[in-house]
Amino acid sequence: MLQDTVHEVPIAIIGCGASGTLLAWNLARRHGIRATVIDAARQPALGLAYATPCMSHLLNVRSSGMSAIDGEPDHFIDWLRRNIDPHSSPDDFAPRAIFGRYLSSLHNEAAPLHHHAEVLSCRADNGDYRLALSDGATLRARQVVLATGNFDPPPLPAVDPAAGRDGIYHHNAWDHAFYETVDPQAAIVLIGTGLTTVDVITRLRDAGHRGPLTALSRRGWFPTRHADTPLPKHDRPAVGSDALPTARAYLAAFRKTLKHGVALLPAIDSLRATSNDLWLRLPPTEQKRFRRHLQRRWDILRHRMAPSVADQIDAMRAAGRLRIVNGHVNRIAVHDGQACIVYRAGDRETTLLADHVVNCTGPDQNYRRVASPLFRDLMDCHLIAPGPLGNGLSCDAEGRLCDGMFAVGPARLGTLFESIAIPEIRAQTAALADRLARA
Repeated sequence: MLQDTVHEVPIAIIGCGASGTLLAWNLARRHGIRATVIDAARQPALGLAYATPCMSHLLNVRSSGMSAIDGEPDHFIDWLRRNIDPHSSPDDFAPRAIFGRYLSSLHNEAAPLHHHAEVLSCRADNGDYRLALSDGATLRARQVVLATGNFDPPPLPAVDPAAGRDGIYHHNAWDHAFYETVDPQAAIVLIGTGLTTVDVITRLRDAGHRGPLTALSRRGWFPTRHADTPLPKHDRPAVGSDALPTARAYLAAFRKTLKHGVALLPAIDSLRATSNDLWLRLPPTEQKRFRRHLQRRWDILRHRMAPSVADQIDAMRAAGRLRIVNGHVNRIAVHDGQACIVYRAGDRETTLLADHVVNCTGPDQNYRRVASPLFRDLMDCHLIAPGPLGNGLSCDAEGRLCDGMFAVGPARLGTLFESIAIPEIRAQTAALADRLARA
């Protein structure tokens, strides 16, 4: 490709994980438009979540809820039965690697033009956008969509650079080399107790690791387990649209629903379709109050473990191989070839020693500090801005960032409450494909 050649394309999708793939599919199958996707990943369609080689990494939603196609709830189940197992049940929790194959099949159907490169900058240019790529190419696009998925976790405080250089501190929990080379008896501290921690524990176990594991987080709360069988659905949202737009009023309405005999998890599930609308009704001060006081409690109930995964976690805790510690990390140093993790619990400082430390705090949503030259460039040019609370990007209901530029998936968390799971992404990509096609 000649460095001084400018290639003109109608739609450029930056990122080819689940969000970019589903948008390309909707454009191709619903509107006959062949989009251009730009992503340096070796395997398109997978992103971080579905590129895992670990077959014990299961979806945290039953197969019945994982259709990627809006309006076709059985699409994934039908694909499973045709391609994997004719006896697949909608109540199963399929391996994420299998779901990755499903997304790959949709990418192949869409057949977008694929540039294996990173976008370094994106500048407005006479009503279009000029994209400079890491391979020296330049694209000129009428419309641009940011489908960049999730970034690495935020940096932990005061990590000794030597810990990273010596292979003791692991900022990226998805580093395949770590699992291939870790000593089976190594003592490992995991920072966080969310779904990333669950993934790391599962993969370490499958890799033959049998050493002691410690999970350290402020509250020590692991995700809730799914019920062994699907729970009955509650037919009305646990918080109605008539509730006052305050975090306290929403909580009171939710508790009232529980007092009327609705079980906790069905009450949580009843809010799936309305949570974004409820969130948008809250003024920023109330959104901050929810984030501060209720977000973590919501997360452990909303984002759950498959029953078989929860059983493994429980068994490891009962056997003493996994312990949970409450505290806030102050610093991580290196002492005699080991990690020295200093954390605060209450008014006391305590120290943990380990052979390895893994950052499992989840993806960084502060796009001002993520390692992306594109996002730095877009913010410097004032084409994008953080959401009102500082996370994600500020956009309208259709994901519009500015004229001709849109976002799908996690980037919309600057405005929305839910925007990372397949049900939200399939609806967003179908609606955005219609919008782009009309333009």
